[in-house]
Amino acid sequence: MSHPPLRCYAGKVMHQRHGDLDHRLTYQVFTLCLTLSQSKEASKRLPFFSHNGFNLFSLHDKDHMEKGYDSLPVFVHDMLVQGEALTPYDPAPARIDMLAYPRFLGKAFNPLTIFICYDEDDQPIAILYQVRNTFKERHHYAVRLSEPGSERENHWQHGCEKRFHVSPFMSMEGRYDFDITLPDERFAITIRQSHQNTPRLTAIFTGKQIPLTGWKLLFLAAQYCQGGWKILGAIHWEALKLWWKGAPFHKKPKRPDRPVTPAFENTAFSTHTKGDGK
Repeated sequence: MSHPPLRCYAGKVMHQRHGDLDHRLTYQVFTLCLTLSQSKEASKRLPFFSHNGFNLFSLHDKDHMEKGYDSLPVFVHDMLVQGEALTPYDPAPARIDMLAYPRFLGKAFNPLTIFICYDEDDQPIAILYQVRNTFKERHHYAVRLSEPGSERENHWQHGCEKRFHVSPFMSMEGRYDFDITLPDERFAITIRQSHQNTPRLTAIFTGKQIPLTGWKLLFLAAQYCQGGWKILGAIHWEALKLWWKGAPFHKKPKRPDRPVTPAFENTAFSTHTKGDGK
């Protein structure tokens, strides 16, 4: 199916902690989905959006890759190979869609950026999850896609061990389970952290695609004022509330030696319905 080079998904993000300490947050947010190979076209079509340039809203390759790489698609491909989602002999993805919070007036912070990769037949072949923390570190989880994870089209389920420190109020123990519906008219992702089959955290984003025009971008700017300062402020505000509630503090461990951790499709996906917002 043909899509515009830049799409917008407006919706709600929800985090729910499980266990002795109950804590829930909900924010209205929007994310952009950019087809990297068509970024110039997206910049030309929308007056208040730029790729790798200053504007009201913008997406910058350098925000999502390490130094030493020629381009973001090259970086994504290398992470997929290192994460065993592709082999060195597989062709590079023919299309990469990036879902991320844009810079607003030059500032952005992305706790999670998702790269969805397609082959020449426009079939999804791999996903790269890029996770960032407030210590200016990032890590990746990579998965190779084979068959949809359920009877629903464009719906996938996979999991991996947690390898990256995100919050000082959440331990490193356990695993992540991902449940993602690839972006079309809607986009949804649920990430569950659990330890020994006990749920620890559920994070959900659900969004609906909205038409993008220059006027719509101005409306989004006024409605959300969604910049890096606001996202970081919300993260620290929620951390303060957790501290006030007596959440145990976990010292930051050494960052992983490898920049990417392999994830694998689940044959028996474990769902936890308690507090998942459904």
